Amino acid sequence: MLINFQQLKNLPVYTKSGDCLGKIKEVEINTETQAVSKYFIESSQVVKRLVGAGLVISSGQVISLDEQKMVVEDSVAKEGGLVNEPAPI
Repeated sequence: MLINFQQLKNLPVYTKSGDCLGKIKEVEINTETQAVSKYFIESSQVVKRLVGAGLVISSGQVISLDEQKMVVEDSVAKEGGLVNEPAPI
């Protein structure tokens, strides 16, 4: 499946357990691999109260992505608003 930036922008982002984190606002692209490396999320009102700002989600935390939504690991919504980087392999 292919998706362009216009389709990706404002796409809702949910955790695996179903919590809405917000919407995609920007992406960071690795020029060497030409792949998205990070997604910048405009947090929902609930998340803003917890973290006070937007979230940054690495591509390794994404479980699924389609035209309707992005689903990410639950670990991106840790207590205290910390966003975990994936463990090195």
